[in-house]
Amino acid sequence: MGHYPGGRHSPGSKRDIYNEDSGVYAGQIPEADVTYNALAYHGGMNEHQLAISETTFGGLSSLGGQEGLIDYGTLMDLALQRCKTAREAILFIDSILKEHGYASSGESISIADTTEVWLLEIVSKGAGERGVVWVARRIPDDSASSHANQARIRTWPRDPEQAMWANDTIEFAVRKGLYPRDADPLKFSFSDTFCPVDFS
Repeated sequence: MGHYPGGRHSPGSKRDIYNEDSGVYAGQIPEADVTYNALAYHGGMNEHQLAISETTFGGLSSLGGQEGLIDYGTLMDLALQRCKTAREAILFIDSILKEHGYASSGESISIADTTEVWLLEIVSKGAGERGVVWVARRIPDDSASSHANQARIRTWPRDPEQAMWANDTIEFAVRKGLYPRDADPLKFSFSDTFCPVDFS
């Protein structure tokens, strides 16, 4: 576990980014004005009781190779240092990867705060692209969920109280030839499209 003490940071401060798996220096991003006290290494918990964990599902090999600064471990640690709620963390993950790119493969990320639990699934847009496509589902209060190295979210309700998603998730799949242009968007399955079940 790493300890990231919270605090206020001077305007214009930069944050060095190192790949959490390899330790290789990746570059710098702007530091947040305020960060929160967090214990984290590939997930963890912060002072607001926001908790994050993950499991890798990989996904289509054709969507690998994006040149980005942020790997999945660093991504979760940054979210813990900069967010208070699960919904805030989901939107933060989307925005920072749009800006700085994603240097990992497909991930299922469990995100919990004091009132909600969400399952967020992200996959790289691949070489020559920036950011990820993603969908998130809120786990109902009377339910439990598990995940283990396989994308779990198939179709999802278009209800912001139950789901969140990148605006271009289906459009991206159509553009890449992964989903028929004339197919019903409500029948689009994130898991079946970006992480088809196979032996691996």
